[in-house]
Amino acid sequence: MYSLLHCHFESALRALDLARPERVHHLRALYRTPGYLGSSPAERLTLLWRTVLSLTEDDEEIFAESTFHLVVQRLLAEMRASQVEHADLRIGPSTGRWRWMRSAADGIDIFRKELAGSHDLSIAFLAGINMTKPADELDALFDLLLTDGELTARLAGVDVNFLAADLPKFNRYLTALQALQTAGLKVNIHLGELFGNEISHHVLSQITPDRIGHGVLLLHDQYLVEMIKERDVCLDMCPTSNTLLGVTDWTHHSPASRALQLGIPVSINTDDPVLFRTDIDREIHRAGLTDGQRDMVVACAKRYRYGTS
Repeated sequence: MYSLLHCHFESALRALDLARPERVHHLRALYRTPGYLGSSPAERLTLLWRTVLSLTEDDEEIFAESTFHLVVQRLLAEMRASQVEHADLRIGPSTGRWRWMRSAADGIDIFRKELAGSHDLSIAFLAGINMTKPADELDALFDLLLTDGELTARLAGVDVNFLAADLPKFNRYLTALQALQTAGLKVNIHLGELFGNEISHHVLSQITPDRIGHGVLLLHDQYLVEMIKERDVCLDMCPTSNTLLGVTDWTHHSPASRALQLGIPVSINTDDPVLFRTDIDREIHRAGLTDGQRDMVVACAKRYRYGTS
């Protein structure tokens, strides 16, 4: 049984896949277009998510409470089918398109209801903090996380992503992130994926994340390698995501294998499984690990996963 540590619960995309699957096929067609193939990893990701947003506009009827229940049920079925016993799940901390929710706590409570009696499965929730959003939205988000005890009581931590241009925003909200970590929430940060290691040097000089999302580019910097090892930070790697976004091609070499050889803990994950059309079996296969390394990855996933909420 496996523990999945880096998995986005892209609820709008999952609702779309459930109610309007033909639109998701249109989304995946982007991977073969010249515009996508000629773009940088950051540009590719931006293009994908702008397309997701456009495909879900003006279609509020699919974002009903009944649909959310079905989306959660399908996710749990996917976990069982892939022998995933635990997931640290990144969720949107605001209600977004799910207008019937008073707060994200309502969505988490639906997970709890669907999990009731399922002693073979567990989920911990991480609030996704996307720093590409405008400052006013981020102000509201951090205010929510710092003041809404009803929500944070249901969370294990936060999961932070940003682009190179958003580094000033990271600096602006650093104190808030440190406060959340001091209050007991875990802090995951995406590094070593969409920007160079000079930014990762800055981030890691300011805060020690509990885990790092991706981290493949960090392996090219000996100072960062030693820092990660010393601080015992697990790298949550995602082979298909890295390959499709053009970060690094896992068909030619395995960053996970290299990290393990360097003494760095690694977990293998699906990132956005609906977006990248993958599951943990495909990711483990694509990771290019020896049998012994696969056992190490499974053990790391159990060791570094968070408690359930």
